[in-house]
Amino acid sequence: MSTILLQKLPVPDLAGLLAFVRVAELGSFVRAADALGLSKAAVSKQVSALERRLGAQLLHRTTRRLSLTEAGQAYLRHAQSAFAEARAAEDAVAGTHAAPQGRLRVSAPMTFGALHVAPWLAGFLARYPQVDLDLQLDDREHDLVQGSFDLAIRLGRLEASSLVARTIAYSRVVVCASPAYLERAGRPQRPDELGAYDCLHFTLSASGRTWSFARGAELVRVALGARLDANSSLALKAAALAGAGIVRVPEFAVARELADGALVRVLPDWELPGLDVHAVMPERRYVPAKARAFVEHLVEAWMGGGGWSDAASLQPRPPAAHLRS
Repeated sequence: MSTILLQKLPVPDLAGLLAFVRVAELGSFVRAADALGLSKAAVSKQVSALERRLGAQLLHRTTRRLSLTEAGQAYLRHAQSAFAEARAAEDAVAGTHAAPQGRLRVSAPMTFGALHVAPWLAGFLARYPQVDLDLQLDDREHDLVQGSFDLAIRLGRLEASSLVARTIAYSRVVVCASPAYLERAGRPQRPDELGAYDCLHFTLSASGRTWSFARGAELVRVALGARLDANSSLALKAAALAGAGIVRVPEFAVARELADGALVRVLPDWELPGLDVHAVMPERRYVPAKARAFVEHLVEAWMGGGGWSDAASLQPRPPAAHLRS
């Protein structure tokens, strides 16, 4: 009796469901096809078949953009929850295996990921041959569940959420410029003199255009204009190296240039709010072995000489409550 009933139940269109989720999350049939390793035509065919099966249109399609219908929004929420449960089931089984395995999807900030994550990927893949890795570099903070990420590297203070977080490193923030610029413009002696200099501004900074400095008990906050705005620390570093002005930047982005003298610290006696480096994961009953292994691999690499400063890069944030970023 129960066998007959089960045979009559409709089997979910898992291929169409996965194709739809990827199209909805990535906003493009082309990008979804790339992510799935399929052709655009194949993905479009799977989504169309899913819509016919459901008897509902899930996507508005135009030549310029895609958007979800009301039915598509509702279906996406349930589909993402189903994938999250499926991943949790895989994690539970994978936890019984000695070696991490499966596909690991990681999000990291652009500059930090390029400088201090990417160099260690070859070692990780060699160490764990059963893991395939998908690293996405972007300074925007993605929703881990919607983006199907197993893990993200995030910098600075974390907002309250259900994410599982581990602080794995700390980076100072420094103010620096090229020797040529300082020879031409002179060196500021106090933070409140910076308004007379050409300053370079990172537009995604949580503190905006306000630069905060502390020296002992003395605290100075300076609201600055900027000759150059950019959403990339690498772009600002390049501009500073070329003599465009003074930049406030995480030490991990300029450690090599400071060491070889291409950039020089400005106001070195003053401390700025630093950045904690976090590994964050979606809240799950089981943390995937592959995600744990990836975090441990990075920590071991940095401790083994891969840090970005002579000061211990894996130390906790210094006790400077007045300098919270």
